[in-house]
Amino acid sequence: MQLFGILCSIGAALFWAMAVIMFKKSGDTLSPTALNLFKGVVTLMLLLPTLWLADVSLFPPHPATHWLRFGLSGLLGITLADNFFFMALKRLGAGLWAVVDCLYLPMVIVFSGIFLGESIGVKGMLGAACVVIAIMAGSYSGISLNRERRDLVIGLCFGLAAVGFLVISIIMVKPLLEDTSVLWASFVRILAGVSGLLIIAGFHPERATVMAVFKPSAVWKTALPAAIVGNYLAMLAWLAGFKFTLVAVAAILNQLSTIFTFILAAIFLKEPVTLPRLIATLLAVCGAVLAASV
Repeated sequence: MQLFGILCSIGAALFWAMAVIMFKKSGDTLSPTALNLFKGVVTLMLLLPTLWLADVSLFPPHPATHWLRFGLSGLLGITLADNFFFMALKRLGAGLWAVVDCLYLPMVIVFSGIFLGESIGVKGMLGAACVVIAIMAGSYSGISLNRERRDLVIGLCFGLAAVGFLVISIIMVKPLLEDTSVLWASFVRILAGVSGLLIIAGFHPERATVMAVFKPSAVWKTALPAAIVGNYLAMLAWLAGFKFTLVAVAAILNQLSTIFTFILAAIFLKEPVTLPRLIATLLAVCGAVLAASV
């Protein structure tokens, strides 16, 4: 199952990379709250028949504390973290966001060591360093600072909040994942996350515009597949990775999403393959191999 966890973590990175390109296009049209709510509802609608087909009960005999922790994880990791992610992506662009996202890995390693007692050893630390350096090197050639200082500062704050809430949301439920169905855990997190977003949408000054996202439109051409790949598939793979392997190892492999984004952008968006990004890809692969061998 360790190998399965590694494959799931890599899969989550690939799914998310595919979705980022589509979310970036959708984010030019939709507000962060509208886009986040749309992908949450789509995922919830897909999870319900998935649970039925997999014969997983919606109301298993888990204690109330499990419901509360997974629910809080959804509020932090979906309602807050994902909203802050879209807000940061809109202000920073993909290049700068990739640099901010590098904080995800060291934060996971530190918090998993403090709260879960996990250790990835020297090879794991070297692998993590390789991946972080690779992402920073690859992102450097694509960074554009042609934006207002106010947008830059606010975007960085949103980015830090997104990463922080995401890390907390997985650390707090990792011990419970050992004896919990990934499908059920995903369902409770999404249900709580969507509930929180509906509350935000209810108080949103442009709530009519936010809710209009559910009317079929041209934006669905990118938003719908992005929601399926980047939320439904990516979240299932993401949680499965954390369940079946060490938190820090899963986090290292998750960070490959940026490298996959470089590759997919070159293939589908015809972005130039620069030397820094080529070196970054090779370095990230080496880091992933080191991490997977822990």
